[in-house]
Amino acid sequence: MARHGGLVSALPEKSTEVKTGGEQGSESRLLGEKGSTAKYIKKKKIGRGSYGEAWLCDPQDGGAVCVVKIMDLPKMSTRDIQYAWSEIKCLKRVKHPNIIRYYEDSEEGDSLLIAMEFADGGDLDRQIKQRAANGSHYFQEHEVLFMFLQICLALNHIHAKRMLHRDIKGANIFLTSTGVIKLGDFGFSHEYEETVSNAVAGTFCGTPYYLAPELWENKKYSKKADVWSVGVLLYEMLALKRPYTAQNMRGLMEKVLEGKFPPTPSHYSKEMQGLVAFILDRDPDKRPSMSQILQHSYMKEGMKLFLEAVEKSPKILEATKAELKEDVQRELASTQATPSKKPASSVQYEGAVRKLGGPFGRSWKERYLYLRNGELIICEKKEDLKSGKPLKIEQIKSVCPIGSQSAQKEFVFGLNINGSKATWLQAGSQEEMEAWLENIQIAMGVF
Repeated sequence: MARHGGLVSALPEKSTEVKTGGEQGSESRLLGEKGSTAKYIKKKKIGRGSYGEAWLCDPQDGGAVCVVKIMDLPKMSTRDIQYAWSEIKCLKRVKHPNIIRYYEDSEEGDSLLIAMEFADGGDLDRQIKQRAANGSHYFQEHEVLFMFLQICLALNHIHAKRMLHRDIKGANIFLTSTGVIKLGDFGFSHEYEETVSNAVAGTFCGTPYYLAPELWENKKYSKKADVWSVGVLLYEMLALKRPYTAQNMRGLMEKVLEGKFPPTPSHYSKEMQGLVAFILDRDPDKRPSMSQILQHSYMKEGMKLFLEAVEKSPKILEATKAELKEDVQRELASTQATPSKKPASSVQYEGAVRKLGGPFGRSWKERYLYLRNGELIICEKKEDLKSGKPLKIEQIKSVCPIGSQSAQKEFVFGLNINGSKATWLQAGSQEEMEAWLENIQIAMGVF
């Protein structure tokens, strides 16, 4: 691992170009072989999954190399396709120097293509494993601090947009040769529809080491679950191993719920070790938010050092420097008070919406929606409050925006309800939709 201007960086691995002729049946507008008129030219296949593959590409306009993911729609269920479009919609809403940048998407024939930024230094999980294999070749403390700080800035931006990532782990933290860390592979839109119990039993089983205690207990969870995952990752960066390990899922769950883990290596400062303990609180109500982590005195001192390193770095583009400095300086200037949790019953909001229904679920009907006293009430008219059937907030598993490609309309959001089919509602504008999402999530205790 190399250092530039005090920042951690990883040089890209050497690779050979892969011939791709014939692997795609037809030329697309977005992606093509060398010599085609497509916007992005295939360079090397860098990944393959159940639903498609990812290619490293050269843009025709001479810009920086990027990644184009190809999703094979016929292999995906209707629900998975809806998730994909929701994820794209969420990606469009985030823009941060420490988040892999979304460029564009295109649905062509049986494929959904997504173009995004490429990080040239591999991922953090690989770096941790390589260091552990080399006889515990630990990161220096400032390296851990600078990486962790950037991860926190990225996740704080996501939470400010009222989104959850839900898959924080080393494999989703990408390194660059400039030392700038990139958070990627967002799962917040794809998995926001899943119930907590389904997630633990299926979706999340690929990376259970980062699951918060509340998920193991099948309780409702919030952005504090992301915070727990960040704490596990911080411990892993320090110790080159995870705080909780076991031979099976039950054993892992018992260790997480017990809450005891080995101390971090003693050569790290007490401030760093205290930061780990500060984050890995089993009680989500006592666990800090990302804003509170960034306001921690040790983190604030780290931000000042990070700014100096960014300013001195000859590798970081000036535009990226400006973005990083603006974000860090905003955090340094802010003071974060511990917010009081707003009870669900105190959240009130109302407004006209349209509800998807009918015998085939194809017609949109005018409705009026009330949020009050811990309930959602859908009425035919504003004056018909008493005639509407109350839906307890506790019955709502999740709420999230629905992509316009799936809904065939703008400003649609979905309610995933216990024991019932998902309900789709359309607001009158983007602002109204976001207000509904925010108020319902606050009532649910998510934020």
